[in-house]
Amino acid sequence: MIRAQHYSAVVEQHFAQPQYAGPLNGTYEAVLSAAAGQREQGTEVVFHIGITAGRIDAMTFQAFGCPHTIAACSVLTERLTGLPIAALDDIEPADLAASLDLPVEKTGRMLIIEDALRKCRAAWDNRRLGQQ
Repeated sequence: MIRAQHYSAVVEQHFAQPQYAGPLNGTYEAVLSAAAGQREQGTEVVFHIGITAGRIDAMTFQAFGCPHTIAACSVLTERLTGLPIAALDDIEPADLAASLDLPVEKTGRMLIIEDALRKCRAAWDNRRLGQQ
């Protein structure tokens, strides 16, 4: 017997109306993009971040995956926009999963999202090192 998947209200809301999905538009001091996961494996996430004065001025995502993955990306883009770029270091997959009431078997999706965010942060650090 196949059990029906139940989604939290937050997952349903962000999956039905994801915030900041799509390409990044606008002009920023720096633009970062990073991907993680593989579409062939069922989950791929790309984040695009526009940075001005060391802050996340705008953030968008493109995702292929389950409703939990899309909702998590949507929630993160809302949470991180306006914060310093260092806020990317503070994302904990377990906390994100708990805030969305995700089943434990979706933990791997949150790790893919974390990988993409860490790659964005590394791109920022590499960019800054190159300017010194």
